[in-house]
Parts: sequence; C-alpha cells; structure tokens
Amino acid sequence: MRLQRESGGMDSPNPVRGSSLFTSRIADPVTRSPVVRTSRSGGSLSRRIVRAFLLLAPLVLFVGGQPVVGQTRPPREGPRTAPKRDITPLRRQYDERRSKFQQNLADLAERCETDDLAEAADAVRMAARRFDPETLRVRDLPREIQDSSINDLSETEKGWRVPLRKERRDYAQDLFALSQKVLGSGHLAFAFDLIREVAHHDPDHAAARKALGFVRSGDEWMSPFEARMAREKKVWSDQFGWIPSEHLERMTRGERFYKGRWISAEREAEIRRDFAQAWEIRSEHYLVRTNYSLDKGVDLAAKLEGFHSLFFQNLAGFFKTPEEFRQLLSGSGGPKIPTKPLVVHFYRSRDEYIARLKRETSQHVEVTRGIYFPKTGIAHFFHDPESQDDSTLYHEATHQLLSGARPGHGEIGVKSDFWPIEGIACYMESFHQDGTDFSFGDPQTLRFQAARAHFVVEKYYVPLPEFCRMGMQAYQESREIKRNYAQGAGLVHFFLHYGEGLYRDEFIEYLSQIYSTRKATRDNPERPWEIADVEPELLDRQYADHIRQLKSPDGQPNDAAASP
Repeated sequence: MRLQRESGGMDSPNPVRGSSLFTSRIADPVTRSPVVRTSRSGGSLSRRIVRAFLLLAPLVLFVGGQPVVGQTRPPREGPRTAPKRDITPLRRQYDERRSKFQQNLADLAERCETDDLAEAADAVRMAARRFDPETLRVRDLPREIQDSSINDLSETEKGWRVPLRKERRDYAQDLFALSQKVLGSGHLAFAFDLIREVAHHDPDHAAARKALGFVRSGDEWMSPFEARMAREKKVWSDQFGWIPSEHLERMTRGERFYKGRWISAEREAEIRRDFAQAWEIRSEHYLVRTNYSLDKGVDLAAKLEGFHSLFFQNLAGFFKTPEEFRQLLSGSGGPKIPTKPLVVHFYRSRDEYIARLKRETSQHVEVTRGIYFPKTGIAHFFHDPESQDDSTLYHEATHQLLSGARPGHGEIGVKSDFWPIEGIACYMESFHQDGTDFSFGDPQTLRFQAARAHFVVEKYYVPLPEFCRMGMQAYQESREIKRNYAQGAGLVHFFLHYGEGLYRDEFIEYLSQIYSTRKATRDNPERPWEIADVEPELLDRQYADHIRQLKSPDGQPNDAAASP
C-alpha cells in the first residue's frame, strides 16, 4: 500500500512528487485529536461537499461547498460473502442461558447473605457481572492453572465456592457449544465474544485458550512467544523488557550488557543517544527502537501488546476466516510465534523526529504527531514532555496492524469508501487500560462526543451512501474535515456496538474488502447495507438512535428533548 501517514497543513494541500499517496496527523481544531490530511501529485482538487438533504424529518443535513461527485459502481459478478443465517434464535439461546446463569448466581449470593457471608455474596455477584455493552472489553486472564482442589478450603468456603465453580464451568461449557453453532451460521464476531466469555468463566478451558492464542507450559498459560522466552531462560522486566534471567540482578544494580561486556547505565545512555545505536525492545508482536530511554521503550512495547491483544480479539474476522477459526477450535493447527515484528521508532525529541523524517519525505512532518509509512512498515513517534496522550500511538498502530496484515494491498480508499480507513483508526484512539481491564469504545471519548455534538446540536450528518461514495480527496479536502472524521468514528462505534454487535461482522467484512489484495475487490467493495442485506436508510435511522443514546459527559444519555 502507498498510503502514508504524513502531510501538508489543513488549509492547503502540499503536492507530492511521484504517484505516492500521502496523508497526515494534525490537530483537530474541535476535538484537539489528530486528524489526517492528504495530498497527491498532479495538483490539488477543488473543495467538495455532499448535497444537503433530509434524513429523518425534521432533521435537515447540511454541509457547505459544492456537491460531491459519487463514483459510478460497475456491476458486480456476484456476492463475495457467503450468506449468513439468521442469528436471532442463537442470540435468544444465549440470552436465556445467560439469564439462567445470573439467576442461579443471584440465588447463591442470597444464600451467602443469609449465612452472614457478605464478602462471599459480593464475589458471587461479581462473577455474574456483565460487561458494559457500550464498550468492547476483555479482562486479563490468569496465567496460573486454576487449583481445583477443595481440600484446603474450610467447610464454610466449600459451601459457596464449590457451587460457584460448578455454575461457571457448566455455563462456560454451554457457551462453548453455542459458539460452534454461531460459527456455523457465519457470525464470527459473536462466536469470538462467546469464546472470550468461556475463558473468563473457565480459564482452563483448553479450546478457548487455544483460540485466544495461549499454550500450556507446565502450570501456566502463556503465548507461544512467552513459552519460547521461558525455554531460552529469559524473563520479562517492566524496566528492561525480555532479558536473560542471569542479567536481571546486575541490570537492577545499574549495569548494562552492551556488545558482550558490562558497562554503566550512564555510559550506555550516552551511546544510545545516537539513533543508529538505539535501544531495541523486542516483544511478541513489536520491535521498538528508541534513543529516549530503555524504560520508555519497554513501556511502549507493553502498551502496544495490550492494544494488539484487544484489537485482534475484537476484529478477529479481519485476520481469520470462519473456516480457519473452526479448524483452530477443532484442534487443527494452533497459535504461532509472529515471524516479523511490527516496527516502531520513538525519538527523544520532536526536533529529531522532524529532522530524521525530512530525509525520507518532502512533506510537512512538522505538523504531525505520529506517522506510519506502509512502504517501510515503520511507525514513527517522538517524546512530548507536555503530553501524556497516547491517542496518536493507537491511531497509527491501527493503520500499521491493518496494513501489515494485508501486505501489498495497493492504494485504498482513493476513489471511494475512504471513511472506514480513518474511522477505525479514530475509533481505536479510545483504547484504555485500567489494571487488567482493557476496553475500546468508551462513549466519553472525545471523538464520539464530537460525533454526537455534530449530529444532535449542529444537525450535521452525511447519509451513509453519500459517505461511502467519498474518496480520499473529497473526504479530506472538504471544509467539513473535522466533522467527517468525527462522523467516521461515530459510525464505527455504531457498527461495532449497536445491538450488542449486530453489524460487527458486516463492518469487518466491509473493512476486509477495502484492504483486499485483489484490486477489483478494493475498488468495488460491497457496502455495509449490501453485506447486511438491509436498506441503507435503516442503518441511517439506527445510527441516529445510537448516537443520540451515547452517554454525555455527565453520564446521562441524550433525551428526546435534545434531539433535533
């Protein structure tokens, strides 16, 4: 792919030599979050906008400027996606089993309270707690094999721990059986959600662990990469990354092993200031090179690994087909060690970031906060002492993950269907880690609040068919660029969350076609409503309902009085 995260300024495109396509991250004047600008060789295009028209009475949709010229779509040879069976009966089965599980645990909690076991009652209710449907979450699973022995428990503890364990394991087994039916119906996202819930309630469920990328090593669950590190007698340190276990004590004392000999940490820091001699922190999926500090590089690698884990689990259909997932669950194959890490460069200062990248491009990198170059596969960032905001890191990491999964996919979103490319990256800015709880999609995130404000307060919305007809130039050179970016993020939130993921598979299929290695598919992807077999107007109406109901900063959903 030749799409690159670099740019000219917001007000005027900067020409680029050759035929490469360039984009950039700059500060959104409304949300203060980065947005993307694009320039292309051969001169600039005039500003365009979408024709204003009614979506839902009395909502009037306004954008300024000239009409967007939609692309003519050639006839298709036939659907590229296998038809999915109605998921409603399977969701009903899930709801009924879930309700039974919650009721059983509620009864157990009441018995605990009757026996004056308040803490036990709280633990039982916590086990029954359901994730917030407005966010996509995953909890870190325990590494240790769970001890099923009850010999060391008191009779009082046995009275509630044994039935709780049985309820959770029985529930997990039923969910696993249901996941097979769901997978057979073609709904990979829902199936993967069930697998995650199986592992949550039965952390030692072998098939679920395998599907989530774990292998058993002794009395622990770990990734194949971690298992290899253990065999090589390496340990993970939050300060040093993966190092030989025999080095840990000396490194903790302030020594560093450099080119076969031990030197002081201060001497190493002097050497590493030259980016040619930068620290290299290798994690399971990433190689972080930095001349800022070792601990910062380790921190970045850890953040990116957490992001990668949740990203893969929630967009599994982008990386695996239902058939591949079925084979994984049936015992064929298994998780593998990544052979080629994703490369990240982190510079000690903004000035060095600009100076180094100026050698690679003529673009205005000084207005960017982070850049990903698909041609090299490297994402670039710098230390900003005045900001702790990681949204740019996760935005560019999204582009890197999607592009890296489909190498050689060529230009995307040039003529049409550009919004999902930046929409998914803006959505992923919402990644958050709270202890062992990882999440995407918090409605309080600025991107989603901006989308809601533009829709509800400013009455701005580009209907989905018009939005999909926008290519890169029309999307980014419009005077409504900040609203386009916010709407793109809002639409991704809708497709991933509405109806507890009702359209998640369809959106992932749409994204997969946009990133397809087949040019014919990239240039003519099936639109979300075509994949879902619904009218686009229905999606527009459902988006309107969804965006109105997103929680406001005070924690309350929009009420009818706030609707346009």
